[in-house]
Amino acid sequence: MQGCDSRAGLFRDIHLIYDITERAPGLPMPSVSGTRATFRFTGITHAADAARAVAMAETVLGHALGVTFAPHIADGPDFTPRYILTGYTASGLAVDIVAKAEHIGSPDVRPVLEDAPRLVAVAA
Repeated sequence: MQGCDSRAGLFRDIHLIYDITERAPGLPMPSVSGTRATFRFTGITHAADAARAVAMAETVLGHALGVTFAPHIADGPDFTPRYILTGYTASGLAVDIVAKAEHIGSPDVRPVLEDAPRLVAVAA
């Protein structure tokens, strides 16, 4: 069983995630449970748009939550590969940014990912 301090930290981080989502129009409404918040970009059909959205989400959430994300690939519920960035807040809440793996690995995505810091600065 979690102690009161860790539970309070989880609530704080979950509220912060909702606040960030409200202020950042490019972020989708996350799916949130007691241990994980997931931002899904799997509905985006163009690879460059998906890569741009993921890069912006990583920068915005990483900065606001003080989280560093690590990438991995896992199968989605439809058995297609997903590119997932996962980071953990100080309270232990996992934060996932999910996109179709084929979009992030697409050759036309490289210029978008290289330009991501400038795109985020312009959006801010």
